[in-house]
Amino acid sequence: MSANSGTVVNERKKKEPVFPGSISGAMQRSPADKPPFTLGDIKKAIPPHCFQRSVIKSFSYLVHDLVIAAVLLYFALVGIPALPAGMLRYIAWPLYWAAQGSVLTGVWVIGHECGHHAFSDYLLLDNIVGFILHSALLTPFFSWKYSHRRHHANTGSMENDEVYVAKEKSALPWYTPYVFGNPVGRLVYIILQLTLAWPLYLAFNLSGQPYPRFTCHYDPYSPLYNDNERIQVIISDVGILAVLFTLYKFTSSYGFWLVVRVYGVPVLIVSALFVLITYLHHTHLALPHYDSREWDWLRGALATMDRDYGILNRILHNVTDTHVLHHIFPNMPHYHAMEATKAMRPVLGDYYTPHQSSRQLSVRPRSASTLSRGATRASTGTTTSFSYKEEIK
Repeated sequence: MSANSGTVVNERKKKEPVFPGSISGAMQRSPADKPPFTLGDIKKAIPPHCFQRSVIKSFSYLVHDLVIAAVLLYFALVGIPALPAGMLRYIAWPLYWAAQGSVLTGVWVIGHECGHHAFSDYLLLDNIVGFILHSALLTPFFSWKYSHRRHHANTGSMENDEVYVAKEKSALPWYTPYVFGNPVGRLVYIILQLTLAWPLYLAFNLSGQPYPRFTCHYDPYSPLYNDNERIQVIISDVGILAVLFTLYKFTSSYGFWLVVRVYGVPVLIVSALFVLITYLHHTHLALPHYDSREWDWLRGALATMDRDYGILNRILHNVTDTHVLHHIFPNMPHYHAMEATKAMRPVLGDYYTPHQSSRQLSVRPRSASTLSRGATRASTGTTTSFSYKEEIK
């Protein structure tokens, strides 16, 4: 992996250098050396009951979310139309969208948990529940389950990770400094990323790991899947088509804009929250990315970070602030994740990367010249090279 001499720092140094253009001063970077502990050491530190899955408890969280979503839906269909026409309705709809989008993201997270076999001890039940939940939110359950599994198996690998793969400086297109080196370019990028990145990734593998031919989550013969997975990809497609047909029937009966207001915008918010959360989990400046000479599974699993979203942590079932644990033990149910994270942190030490302060979250290039020095770290031997693809916020 090539590294510009002006952007190489010694990984052995105790303190990391100031990132060019940083407004937060020196920023401590996550260790990139081989961890002094093993997966077994981490597991021993966690109480055994944290690995136990309960059907009743998992369904209680799902029912809780669905009841709230139903109440919000009733408010949208009955409560908002009953309000006086004018300003109150204009205020009520965005409040509904924000609330319903957040709650449905929590439902999506439970579906994601089903994909990791963390919902119950019964794989068939997990697949059925996950398929229904994700299909209802226009996510192809099995298709994404398998590509997401590849991400978990290769996190932090420059060559094999499925998403948020860091780019070397030499691979950046010529227009990068002009797009990301100014506020307007960054704003446009953020808007497009939050609205279009998820559907474009599913349909065209946009921003995913490059493959030698066309790659699509809806194609059972996509290079993402092997022969044993193709039939389930087709089932996923059938689920999406069934939901689209249902939406078509509702649109024919109740009108396009009502369906957009009641269902479309909340689902768009689900997509935006999902992209935002996963992006910030995997692309902070402090996190390493490894090439094949140094990557191993545990180092890759540790190359992510927890984030604090306040009240959203609870609504999203703590997928936000227990993400490091999730990459180490993806089949652990979310209701044990906080306890397990607290138990494993003393073992991880500096290898655990919690959410950063607001000042550290503001780290970003200030100019095109600074931008060219980059933002993503890739460990090579005893040095660390920087290239651009991380904290654009």
